[in-house]
Amino acid sequence: MTETAALTQQGSGGPLGKLIDLVAGVKASVRNKLLAGFLFGALLLLAMAVMSLLVINSMSNEVAHLVQFHQNVDTARQMEYAVTAQSHFRGMALLTRDDANNDKIAAAKNGFLENLTRVEAASPGDTKPFFENVRQINNRFSASSDRVLSLYRAGDTAQALGIHLAEEHTISHELEAAMRDLEARTLKEMDAGVAAFKSDTGFLTTMVIGFSAISLVTALVLGFIFSLSFTRPVQSIQSVLSGVIGGDYSRRALVPNRDEFGVLSTHLNTMAQELGRLYGELRELNQTLQQRVEEQVQELEHTRELKRYVSPQIAESILRGERTVQLLSTRKNLTVMFSDIRGFTPLSERMETEELIDLLNDYLSEMTEIIFKHGGTLDKYIGDGIMAFFGDPIPYEDHANRAVQAALDMQSRLQELREKWFARSQEELTIGIGIVTGYVTVGNIGSSARMDYTVIGNNVNLASRLADRATPGQILVTDRTLTQVRDLVNANEVAAVELEGVSRPVAVYEVTGRTA
Repeated sequence: MTETAALTQQGSGGPLGKLIDLVAGVKASVRNKLLAGFLFGALLLLAMAVMSLLVINSMSNEVAHLVQFHQNVDTARQMEYAVTAQSHFRGMALLTRDDANNDKIAAAKNGFLENLTRVEAASPGDTKPFFENVRQINNRFSASSDRVLSLYRAGDTAQALGIHLAEEHTISHELEAAMRDLEARTLKEMDAGVAAFKSDTGFLTTMVIGFSAISLVTALVLGFIFSLSFTRPVQSIQSVLSGVIGGDYSRRALVPNRDEFGVLSTHLNTMAQELGRLYGELRELNQTLQQRVEEQVQELEHTRELKRYVSPQIAESILRGERTVQLLSTRKNLTVMFSDIRGFTPLSERMETEELIDLLNDYLSEMTEIIFKHGGTLDKYIGDGIMAFFGDPIPYEDHANRAVQAALDMQSRLQELREKWFARSQEELTIGIGIVTGYVTVGNIGSSARMDYTVIGNNVNLASRLADRATPGQILVTDRTLTQVRDLVNANEVAAVELEGVSRPVAVYEVTGRTA
């Protein structure tokens, strides 16, 4: 007898075996069989969920009522205290002639009325007569209090004390008794709510246990039936999969089923054949994979290097092939800009170190963003100073204008930052900027251990000296720079100056703003 025949004979014994044979012989897809079983279980769970939601909703309402009852009890006690406090403060006022006690009486009356309104709004409609009676007692209490207060202010303390003891104090006891009655009523309602909550809890527990037991038994029976109906074809398919895992792609599954298992076996046989073919191709691909990984790593390094100097948008444009650059050392006509903060040292003496670092980071981020906006290349940060150049690695014909426009935006942005940083807008924190246009050496300069993309040359030193020479808020440029931006900005000539490290006097101009 074959294994399949043995399994069939084993499943045919008893009512459960006949049920298994019946399910296996149904002409339906595996999905429909499973969906029928799941649908039955889902209906049980849905019924339990609906019943649970109804019970939980009832319990939620009971909890809400209990919370409201608890609040009403607390409020009733506060109101009782407020009435007692009024009598106490009245006696103190009459004995000490201290008007502060009368203010406390007024505050207690207002608090009593506010609490009374809140409790009445949260109470059921059948309590309306009770609250009307409380308001009538409170009106008499307030009228008596007004008479006592009038006599007190008229200086007739003895008469005021008599009315207080004969009327006001007596009425206060009526209000206190009403508040104790309100507290007792509410506590009684709380007891009823607690009993209802416990009843709902017990019902929910019983229902969940019952539905859970039915669902568990149903799931076990259906699982047993379906598992035996599907395990025989699965065993054949598993044999092929074991061979595939072990690298044997020659095995084939023989499954006579006319359902999804038959289709699955056909696909599995095709897959085993394809895997054998693809495995051979994969070995060839692995030989070139390392080379492609190295190329990707080089591209990522290139991206990281570019984003150190230019804006992320330009770097991405270069990597997409929209721009062409060469990071080689060469001589080029560029515009170099130095900026330096004025007033930073005195400021550092007044600020904490952490605050100073945050301010400096904020400043450098804003200024760098402006440089990137105008197509500039960030060279380096020098303490609180910035060195940048324009025209490389992205060549611009108007690099001088870009540098000057960036400098004007930096001065303008610093004014805005000062208003954000300091309460006093006249806080002395400015920048001096020096800009020079001319030939420099630009490229990757350094050693094998450390390379920087930078510019060097006399014009770089000259730009640094101009930044040092610039007074707070000043933008100094040379005649070559001014020649290229003369129609775009306003500038005043500064007398030729001698700069440290520069052998001859230099004609310098101060840029004061953009033309109209």
